[in-house]
Amino acid sequence: MKKIQKTVLSLFLLAFVGTFQSNAQIITGKERFIGNYPWKVSVGVNMMDLNFNADESPEGASMISMMIPSKVAIARELGANFSAEMSFSFNQAKVGDYSNGALVENDLNIITGDVSAIYSLGGGFNIPYVDPYVKAGVGYLGYDNQNLTSVSGGAGLNFYLVDFGIGKDYRYPTERWFSRFGINVEAVYRQNITNDDAGTHLQYSAGIFYLF
Repeated sequence: MKKIQKTVLSLFLLAFVGTFQSNAQIITGKERFIGNYPWKVSVGVNMMDLNFNADESPEGASMISMMIPSKVAIARELGANFSAEMSFSFNQAKVGDYSNGALVENDLNIITGDVSAIYSLGGGFNIPYVDPYVKAGVGYLGYDNQNLTSVSGGAGLNFYLVDFGIGKDYRYPTERWFSRFGINVEAVYRQNITNDDAGTHLQYSAGIFYLF
């Protein structure tokens, strides 16, 4: 958990420092690239709070993390600032953790698969340096050998390397492939709508993405 918190803090510091680069021209969402790159693929790690909606278990006992690549997603632009995304993640609660107010007595896997609609606030409001977005979706929640249906909603930030001087010299007249990498942080609320809220959680993730 501490590693993910440090990673998220470092990303926000990167955005803050990049904003004040004296030799950096402000780049807005519509000016990042010459070419059209409608696809985005990403890979990262995720952390889940399985007990945010319960009051009886010890504080901090509910957060589980998977520090190997445990979340993947692919997205496609559909129109101005709108895109569709398919994402998959995996995590595991251990004996002694808490989930929705109950003590976990056996190791259990949590698998998610979502289809989401995303709106880019960075593109919609022409925000430079960073691309905030909101998302909502529906999908599959595999929890303790149960196959459940879930709905989700959340928000995130995309940091494009080209915005922070990495590869910026190559934007014109050509673009280098590495300028299309970026970093993403995201928070999503996922609600089990099949039964009694088992497996409902908050998910935090961080990773890298590539446009093509």
